Amino acid sequence: MSVAIKIENVVKKYEKTTVIPNLSLDIKNGEFFTLLGPSGCGKTTLLRMIAGFNSIDGGYIKFDDEVINEIPAYKRNIGMVFQNYAIFPHLTVKENVEYGLKLRKIPKVESDRRVEEMLRTVKMYDYKDRLPDRLSGGQQQRIALARAIVIRPNVLLMDEPLSNLDAKLRIEMRSVIRDIQKEIGITTVYVTHDQEEALAISDRIAVMKEGVVQQVGTPCQIYKRPANTFVATFIGSSNLVRAKIKFENDDKYIVFNSEFKIKMNNLKKSVKDGQSVVVSIRPEELKISNKGLKVKILKGTFFGKFINYEFRLNDDIVFGDNKVCEFVQDISDVNIFLKENDEVYLEPDLKRINVFDEDGSVNLVEDVILYE
Repeated sequence: MSVAIKIENVVKKYEKTTVIPNLSLDIKNGEFFTLLGPSGCGKTTLLRMIAGFNSIDGGYIKFDDEVINEIPAYKRNIGMVFQNYAIFPHLTVKENVEYGLKLRKIPKVESDRRVEEMLRTVKMYDYKDRLPDRLSGGQQQRIALARAIVIRPNVLLMDEPLSNLDAKLRIEMRSVIRDIQKEIGITTVYVTHDQEEALAISDRIAVMKEGVVQQVGTPCQIYKRPANTFVATFIGSSNLVRAKIKFENDDKYIVFNSEFKIKMNNLKKSVKDGQSVVVSIRPEELKISNKGLKVKILKGTFFGKFINYEFRLNDDIVFGDNKVCEFVQDISDVNIFLKENDEVYLEPDLKRINVFDEDGSVNLVEDVILYE
C-alpha cells in the first residue's frame, strides 16, 4: 500500500559541514514528486535519508503516521531504482525481477503471477529468458523498474535513473516511467538535475539549492511564477533585466529606461515607488514590436518549429554575469526574419513576466505560490 511522506525539520551533517540545514516537505500519497536542483544541492542525500541509507541528524521522516528514523532500510518496504540499474548480469530478466520476491519468501505461484504481470506492464515479457547483456539500455531500465515495483513497496525512490541513456531514449523512458507510476499508483520520489525531465514527468517539484527548498509546486506553477531568480533561471531560460518601479496615479509601472515602461497592476502591495527590481523575461515572452527594449541581434539558430535568437542589451541593465539574452520566434507566425547585427525593439508580455526585488530573492508578483 502506498503512503504519504512527511519530512519535518530534517538535518544532515557530514563532520563539520551541514548539507541539509532544516528541510520540511509533505509528499502526497500516490503522487510523483521530484527533487530538482544542481549537483551538490542535497537532493540525493535527502533521497538516501528517506531510503534509510543515510542517517538523520535532526528532525524526522514519517511514512503516513509512522516515524521511520530508526527503522533500518531493509524494513522500510521501499523500491529503489539507481542510475546504473544494478541488474544482476548472471540472471535472466525473469530471475532479476523475481529476486526481491524470493528474498521475501513469496510462494512460487504468487511470485510467478506477479512477475508475469509486471513484465507485461513494462512490455518485457517476451524477453523474460534473456540475460541483461542482450538488452538495450532502455530495456535494462525497464527491468530495474519492474524489479523495484514487483515487491509492492510503500514508496518508489528513483535516483537519476535516466542519466545514462541517450537523449531520444530518455524522452521515451520518462513517458514509460510516468505511465507505469500512474497505473500502479505508488508514491514516487524522483531525483534529477534535468529541468526538462522534471517538468515533463512530475505532479509536483521541489527546487533545491544548497540543501534548502526554494519552491514547491506543479511544473506549470514553478515555470510561470518562479519564487526567485535562481528558480527562474534553473527552470527553463530567463533574461534578467534591471528596472525600477514607478507609481503614476493609481497605476504601477516597470520602467526599463527613459524610453520604455510597462503598466503592471498585479504587483504586491508592499512594492514602493522608485524601488529597484529585477525583471525576468523568458525567451518566448518577447515579440518584435515598434516599442520596447532596443536590442542588437548576435545570431539566430533554426530549430524547425522556432528560431532562437541571441541578442545583447546595454550591460548596465542586465542582471547577473550572463550578458547574452535570448528570444524565441515561432516560425508559424513570422513576418520578419532577423540577421546578425540587426537592431530591433522587443516588447515583453506584461501578463507573463516576473518581477523580483533588487537581489532577486523574492518574486513581487501577487499570484506566486511558494509551497503547494
